[in-house]
Amino acid sequence: MSDVYYTGNGIYDYLTNSANKDDFFWTSGHLWLLVYGDDLGPKVLTVASENRLDANTTAEERAAAHVACQITQGTNIPVNFVRFGPDKHVETVRYCEPGMKCIPEITSEELKNRFARYGLKMNDIMTHKSINDRSSSPFHDWQRKNMGDSVVVADIDLVRYRNSVPVEIIELKRSYIELERWEPYRQDYKNFILLSKLSHARGLQFYIVYNKRVKTPFFDDVSRLKIFEFDDRLQQPCRMAGYRTIGQFAESTAGERSRI
Repeated sequence: MSDVYYTGNGIYDYLTNSANKDDFFWTSGHLWLLVYGDDLGPKVLTVASENRLDANTTAEERAAAHVACQITQGTNIPVNFVRFGPDKHVETVRYCEPGMKCIPEITSEELKNRFARYGLKMNDIMTHKSINDRSSSPFHDWQRKNMGDSVVVADIDLVRYRNSVPVEIIELKRSYIELERWEPYRQDYKNFILLSKLSHARGLQFYIVYNKRVKTPFFDDVSRLKIFEFDDRLQQPCRMAGYRTIGQFAESTAGERSRI
């Protein structure tokens, strides 16, 4: 499949030029917000950054760290920061967690030990790269190799704010399937449950937002979105919350009952 499938994101593009841009946060380029956990829930929220190890801390890294702290405020979920270089294999990283006065360089093995201290029980079964995983990086490859298949990891795609306070975590999904036919895939439920547990630990809502991609001419069709509410505390955790125009989605919370 051509790499063009993974280029850009129509929802991000719309929000970038929207009057509601300041109501949202997302990472882009070589920066990620990653939640690590297991069946019991999230263990740590990591800001992962691909950058030169000797570079000064960037405004983007500081902003992501601030958001991570906001998301975990009032919970017992810690935050850490990992900067890795662009080399194919991760041998050393810059690492920081609360209480540290600097960002020291540590080895790959020490990084694994740091994650283990959060209660992540890792094994030696290397996980495979998902066919839809657009976020390949040296660190993601390190994660698959070193953490094994007992650790659940999920990216935070989008955070919605109201009055400078986070209110929603939003998972973005897209494919060539028609909106009316698409449903969240069962094989993704472990990730959804982890994001739901993180959200509810902080009193946030968790939603899955789907848009269709068009093959010819190729583009992200975000004019109409399908919204799902996901709550791991319910016997049936996933329910369809309706359809929104992209404008409605940008202006109001994902769970509001406006329909089109």
